[in-house]
Amino acid sequence: MQDDEIVDEVNKVNTEFYHAFESLSVEMMDRLWKHDDNVVCIHPGWDLFNGWLAIRESWVTIFSNTEMIRFIITNTKVRIFDNNNIAVVVCLENIETSASGQVIKIGVIATNIFERNELNQWLLIHHHGSSVTNYIPPNISS
Repeated sequence: MQDDEIVDEVNKVNTEFYHAFESLSVEMMDRLWKHDDNVVCIHPGWDLFNGWLAIRESWVTIFSNTEMIRFIITNTKVRIFDNNNIAVVVCLENIETSASGQVIKIGVIATNIFERNELNQWLLIHHHGSSVTNYIPPNISS
């Protein structure tokens, strides 16, 4: 498989991750994450979550407290490592969400790390989001 094809696969699964997030779907997250004690998730301003069960519970909490969330992903960079079995995606999450009826726009720099399993599926093993200070939303219409 060519490098460009691998990057395309990883971009596709990264897009699926944000679709699951926008859909507020724990079931979709279940399919995208590796179910392992060594996976890691760090939401902006939250503690570190280790292991799939703790991470799953964090998504349940986020989804049950979110009315709506939309992402425009920009500045995406993909690097492939370990004989094409590890992929690191760094991107800017341009987020629009609502809380108590008020629309909020924020920026988060995210690192998403995927591992290819024995079934040739890319699964998330790490997600880390850090809020952007002095965030200016992009001039993109969605």
